[in-house]
Amino acid sequence: MKGKKVLVLEGSPRRGNTALVTDWVLAGLGSRGIQVKRIRVCDLNILGCQECFGCAEQKSAGCQQDDDMLGIYDLMVDSDLTIWTSPVFCWGVTSQLKAVVDRCFALLNGENLLNGSKWAVILTAGGDHYDGADLAVAMFRRLAEFGKVDYLGQLVIANCPQPPVLRRQERIIADARRFGKELRRQIFG
Repeated sequence: MKGKKVLVLEGSPRRGNTALVTDWVLAGLGSRGIQVKRIRVCDLNILGCQECFGCAEQKSAGCQQDDDMLGIYDLMVDSDLTIWTSPVFCWGVTSQLKAVVDRCFALLNGENLLNGSKWAVILTAGGDHYDGADLAVAMFRRLAEFGKVDYLGQLVIANCPQPPVLRRQERIIADARRFGKELRRQIFG
């Protein structure tokens, strides 16, 4: 079995429900033959897209801003799977993760370095599926389609309780591990 690289882009500004669910998904994914790199994007200096179109004017993909996103680009291109994680904030992903999403546009110009990548999404929401999680999923699906990325699916934990209660939710734990196993199957073929 060839080794695979999985990049987890964590959008939550704190370690709470989303990180806990991500832990369970990664447990289902397993560690044999897989190297996981987890990045908390809120700990990085990632500026928002300035719509300068410098990325469109270059001959190769990339952004002209000099910040921590440059390292993320390399990791995304080198990964066999990128997992985007976020709690639902104001009907979408966190602003920290949204900056990363917006800056992905720089990889789509010229040679489209995201073409053929694999993505999955993990969302936790205090409300139901239609209280912002649906909009976040639609955003990732559309960006994946635009970038010719293989969208492997999403795990949405709606009506998510606080971590002490969440840790006792056997159905949610089982669903998260099952999602991880399915991702493993999809990246190894």
